[in-house]
Amino acid sequence: MPLSDEELIALLRKEEEAASGFQDAALSAVREEALAYYDRQPYGDEQEGASSIVTSEFADVVESLMPGLMRVFTGSDDLAKFAPTAPGQEKWAKEASEYVPHVLMRQNDGFRVISSLLKDALMYRLSGVAVDLEDVEDKRSVPVQHLTQDAIDLIVAEAQAQGAEVTMDPPTPPAEASEGEALPGTLAALSSVASAGSVGGAITVTHKRKRVVVDSIAPEDIRFSPVARDEDKASFLGFIKRVTSSDLVKLGLTQEEIDDLNADKGLSDEAAQRNEGVLDDAERAEEGDSERPLWLVVAYIRADDDGDGISELLRVVYAHGGGTAGRIVERVEWSGPASIALATPILMPHTIVGRSLFDQTQDLQQLGSVLTRGLLDNLYIVNRPRPVISDQVNLDSLIDWVPGSPIRLKPGARPGDNHVAWLQVPNVSGAVLSALEHLATVRENRTGVSRYNQGLDAESLNKTLGGLDRIMSAASQRQDLIARTFAETAIKRLYRLIYRAIKRAATGPVAYWPRVGGAFASCDPSQWPDDMDLSVDVVGIGNREQAIGHLALVGSLQEKLIALQGGNAQGPFVTAENIANGAQKLTEILGYKTPGLFFQSADRVVNGAPPAQPPAQPAPSPELLTVQAQIEILREAAAADMQIKREKAQADIAIAEFKVRQWAEIERFKAGLKASLQADAQAEPRIPS
Repeated sequence: MPLSDEELIALLRKEEEAASGFQDAALSAVREEALAYYDRQPYGDEQEGASSIVTSEFADVVESLMPGLMRVFTGSDDLAKFAPTAPGQEKWAKEASEYVPHVLMRQNDGFRVISSLLKDALMYRLSGVAVDLEDVEDKRSVPVQHLTQDAIDLIVAEAQAQGAEVTMDPPTPPAEASEGEALPGTLAALSSVASAGSVGGAITVTHKRKRVVVDSIAPEDIRFSPVARDEDKASFLGFIKRVTSSDLVKLGLTQEEIDDLNADKGLSDEAAQRNEGVLDDAERAEEGDSERPLWLVVAYIRADDDGDGISELLRVVYAHGGGTAGRIVERVEWSGPASIALATPILMPHTIVGRSLFDQTQDLQQLGSVLTRGLLDNLYIVNRPRPVISDQVNLDSLIDWVPGSPIRLKPGARPGDNHVAWLQVPNVSGAVLSALEHLATVRENRTGVSRYNQGLDAESLNKTLGGLDRIMSAASQRQDLIARTFAETAIKRLYRLIYRAIKRAATGPVAYWPRVGGAFASCDPSQWPDDMDLSVDVVGIGNREQAIGHLALVGSLQEKLIALQGGNAQGPFVTAENIANGAQKLTEILGYKTPGLFFQSADRVVNGAPPAQPPAQPAPSPELLTVQAQIEILREAAAADMQIKREKAQADIAIAEFKVRQWAEIERFKAGLKASLQADAQAEPRIPS
């Protein structure tokens, strides 16, 4: 017999309370202390008048590791590569390798999510990220002004064929409309209004789809069975998150069900500490308030749901206010791993929770603070020694001592009688600085964060190149191990979960802008297999100059092998794809996220393959066709008008030229006539007088 909702809620709350108790008993105090050390809060043993400085070993180590880790895990979209598990899956593996990073980094705030995942793990031992689906509505409003009945029918039919919802929003009908006439809101009414040439009205087309959501989980909100050794074998794994009454209404709960959830669970001490003491006392907590804070739990629990004695994995989303009462929002049988990825920087065998950098540096920061305080106190006393005085000294002149101010003696006392002497305190700066240097060396050995690979050691130029390379290599090995741990556990699982979520949400082909190339690419996740192999490339975590040097060495070897191939870039040792991959990786390590600006991608140079063709564009809408037709008519009219003007101008020019020729002919005729008359006049005989 299946479990009832009441039985399932009781089991969930029992598991959740056990997980919460483990968090409070084993992890919460460590996280609070780690954040206090990171923020350099006082230890509580400070003495008035003495130095109270708190050194920053823990924060320095965390902040020194984060740039390299973020560069590796967010600086390139080629971090994870899917591989086919059977012949014929090569195309899908390539599509997934391109599209999954696109969903993480572009459709979600991937940089912030990965930053929180890594930093929480480095600081608090355990961090988490969740992958889920959410319903999204894309609305498009199409004005129906001057559209015909056929155009409206075509818009509606096209939208319904794509699975969209169509709603009508016509204007208010005329006041003289009779009671028997159709009211706006129907297709017929909208069509009649549109055909009549009304100035208002619209068709709203709503496309509903599911979007992949990737979000980080606060460390104190992670829940798992205390005895679990592996996240995939835990009887209970999930997380809690604060929501509002409004959020629960959107999820389908009634206001009466929400009011039954007594909110007796407030913000944790860690959340208050992280928000600098802000508590939830000022929050709106009255029943009926849409912003009343409550709790939503996303849980993956193993339970016998069908009564056959075998546990099934269930995904249950339920709301509660902190008490025993709760309301189930979603309940489905789940296949595959839970959609939660957990990260820890230093793995410990047979347990989910590993160790953090705080565990590696806590005692070093305590010792560093003690030594630094002693050093400062010693320097202060050396610079301002304590006076030894007799009873002939006026004490008021020593109480508020300003450097250079005089010391007054009592009447009759003489300055040369040694009434004032200064207590000489030995300077311990050399010994303390040597001890601090030793602690710095211990910290480097524990964490792998070296001064040399950060460029912080002023004496590095005096050391041999080989020695420095060995020092940096030894230090980067620990960093590489931490990065490899993240890559092979949390990051690989995160990419797999995004792959599965894309697969669940897929309904057909999708178009996206790829990392390289100058045109949209398309893929069809609905055709992908349920799972594929995945590899994570974390080369070049340590010193960037070293990675560039290594790639330069690879390029030099490629040149020599190409020479052995007779200068052919498509030989048995090196191919054009190898060269393109090397150029792309070098560009990424240099910090450019778009290698396509400088080099062609490998798939475009293999065997002279042409660039990928852009996907076919969707058919234009009827209103777009109408506008295009109008534009074409206007373009033709403008062209005809231009032709008429051109012909008229040519005619005017011809007329002007004809007139010029005629005037020239007339002028020539007049000149000839005048010359003839003059000649006749000269040739005429004179009559003698």
